[in-house]
Amino acid sequence: MNILIVKIGAIGDVLRTTSILRGLREKYKGATIDWLTSEFGKEILNNNHLINHVYTWQEKDKLGQYDLVIGLEDGFEACQLVSTIKPKNILGAYVENGKITYTPSAWFDMSAISRFGLEKANKLKAKNKKTFQEHMAELLEVRAGEYAFELTQEEIEYGWEIVEPDTIGLNTGAGKRWQQKALSIDKTIELIKKLNKSCIILGGEEEQDRNEKISKATNMPISGSHSLRNFAGIINACSAVITSDSLAMHFAIALKKPLVVFFGPTSPTEIELYGLGKKVYPDMDCLSCYKKQCDKKPNCLDLISVEELCKILV
Repeated sequence: MNILIVKIGAIGDVLRTTSILRGLREKYKGATIDWLTSEFGKEILNNNHLINHVYTWQEKDKLGQYDLVIGLEDGFEACQLVSTIKPKNILGAYVENGKITYTPSAWFDMSAISRFGLEKANKLKAKNKKTFQEHMAELLEVRAGEYAFELTQEEIEYGWEIVEPDTIGLNTGAGKRWQQKALSIDKTIELIKKLNKSCIILGGEEEQDRNEKISKATNMPISGSHSLRNFAGIINACSAVITSDSLAMHFAIALKKPLVVFFGPTSPTEIELYGLGKKVYPDMDCLSCYKKQCDKKPNCLDLISVEELCKILV
């Protein structure tokens, strides 16, 4: 049995999709499982003993013949590729008669290619009561599992060199694409002062300016910019993590770190924490709106209290 998973981005979504691997291995004994992804996705999937071969999009011409292709991308090119491979079976999204379609799935009903249209899809997402893992288990008829991700010893030691013992990792930004996910600078400063514990401020280049302001106001160190896997090593070295719905959250889940995740425009229901921590979000009718911008005052993140974040972690 030859299986191909097509999941290219975003990186956090690639990481959580590894939760289907053990279930696939249980269902299809002795199967070969390949994965088509991006360059960044390949970095995340390296060192994964449940995958036989990882191909980047640039290497798609090297793909072989497959009995089953699992198409989890909703872009036209990716869906067309799934159809072009002509596998014996397709689960997920593909192109038929020049149009993107998909096998019946509540997950795809909430996607950008929803048969109901994007507006209805977002409303379905807001009403959704199942995690991503539960949706994948239903689509693939496999057991929903944990993330499959392991650091090398070198990556583990990399984190230890940067993070002091008993330090809480704070990832309160969310990059430029999802700024509505981020906790404000002022609220992050307040959070650090309320915690009264050793913290390290996490984030990449896009969060550099805000993190410098937070660091200056709190005297807490910034983790700096690192490769994806070394960033995971840093999160692994933290005693606990407070984070937005972001890549840092997915790394913390994959590495089984105690964590608190705050939500606003994206769905808290969709995220499986495996009993590792708590979700914090306000009681609002418009929660999980999936909007990149919001004119509500106060907005969903404004209504999250620092006291609630601290109380849960302590």
